[in-house]
Amino acid sequence: MDSPFVRLDDREYAEILTDAAFFVISGKGVDRFSVRALARWMKVSPAAILNDYSRGRTLAMIAGRFGQRWLAWSAGDPLFGPTPARVPLRLPEGPDEQLGIRVLGALQLLAEGERVRGNGVPASQLDRLREEELALLRQRLRDALRCCGAAPDDRHVAGIMALTRGLRETLADAESRLTPTEATEILSGYVAAAHATGCDGRLPDGEPVS
Repeated sequence: MDSPFVRLDDREYAEILTDAAFFVISGKGVDRFSVRALARWMKVSPAAILNDYSRGRTLAMIAGRFGQRWLAWSAGDPLFGPTPARVPLRLPEGPDEQLGIRVLGALQLLAEGERVRGNGVPASQLDRLREEELALLRQRLRDALRCCGAAPDDRHVAGIMALTRGLRETLADAESRLTPTEATEILSGYVAAAHATGCDGRLPDGEPVS
């Protein structure tokens, strides 16, 4: 598997737990997530995990580490160049990335369940991820709009973020007929609408926006 959401060569315990969660959730579903299932994947006894971490603390650790992986993927090598018709955050391009979308959705469900039981730490980890990704989007849009002196307002940023999330989830749906190319065209069209009329994506000195 060549996935940006796994770290199979990393021997840090938190990273191994996060890999275990990825494979348990993606292979068996969110309803089969448990410390026992994680331990089975890791080839250790459940007590080897629970002696040091409760289920809630384990989930919080996984949510935090998976959030770091997600942000690195979302921010990495975006199709965002000198023209307005690009996208600021990544969309999934293949099965491995589509799995990552589904795993994040499952972690959000598990974190919400923990919040209902009185443990809000896993959910707060994912809340912070959303805030960081939104800040990244706002900064990239601000940089892209330097060519026409426009500034992304909060409504436009929120709209692009919502559209990005919706397109990601649609692409991750096995029954979806939407292609990554079509999704990119949809999102890039919405992003382009933030530019001033007649903007060609270049700065006043003629240089393209980098």
